[in-house]
Amino acid sequence: METISAHGHTLSWEAHSSGERTLIFIHGYSGNRAIWNREVAQLADLGRCVTLDLPGHYPAVPPANYRRLSQDMLLTLELQAIRQIVGSGRATLIGHSTGGLVALAAAALLPEHVDRVVAIAPVVWGPLGGSLGFYQRALRRGGYPLYWLNYWLTKRSFRFIQAGIGLAYSGDARAYLRNATAEALVCAWHPTYQRNRIRNFAVLLQLLETCDIRPLARQIRQPVLVISGERDTVVPPEQAHWLAAHLPAAQLLELPNAGHVLHWEAADTVEAALRAWLTDAG
Repeated sequence: METISAHGHTLSWEAHSSGERTLIFIHGYSGNRAIWNREVAQLADLGRCVTLDLPGHYPAVPPANYRRLSQDMLLTLELQAIRQIVGSGRATLIGHSTGGLVALAAAALLPEHVDRVVAIAPVVWGPLGGSLGFYQRALRRGGYPLYWLNYWLTKRSFRFIQAGIGLAYSGDARAYLRNATAEALVCAWHPTYQRNRIRNFAVLLQLLETCDIRPLARQIRQPVLVISGERDTVVPPEQAHWLAAHLPAAQLLELPNAGHVLHWEAADTVEAALRAWLTDAG
């Protein structure tokens, strides 16, 4: 595991395979590098697969008294890490949700280092919808105790969080709760999730209420694959449609019956699309 420190933050990243080509995977809000275990294993033959933290998400370390994160600071930190990972080279960025926001912004701001982007249920602008939108409003109105209680329960109980993901994030809760792939990935992700400070999650969630990368996205000229779930209540599909309409080299794949965790809900379909699109890139 490698680290980079800047502006009081320490981010970490890990290379899982080797090769001439670099693929950087960036997780979303409340995630960690383990959410990419399946994709990294499946795509390792395509090159050097690297997983990167978001600020404040363990094992990343934020500054003391961490209470605020701006969009500019989020991007400054992530872009510095991407530069360290690629050196003088280039990479394909693959991001989910907030990681998709970072990947898209990096394509606009680091065109010399980013050759392609895969944005899975990417956040383009806030506020969010569904349960996360509810918590954004609650945090703004002094509802941190309610927010804290929910996340305390999800840290203590694997079954509680698995049910919560099914109800709040998936497009079909019953199908999700029968999904062995999703259960295995949550099992891998949950121990690291438990080590996070809940307050650090709230800092990023509050930023996502007012974020907006549309001005940056309009500058993207690289090929972009946008993957969206038709039943995503957290990041409404209209954001993926906006990208498809405004990016000159964007391709949209919209999955029926899938929600916000579509790379778990429809893992085989997403991985097949990733491999086909990345292989086509040469």
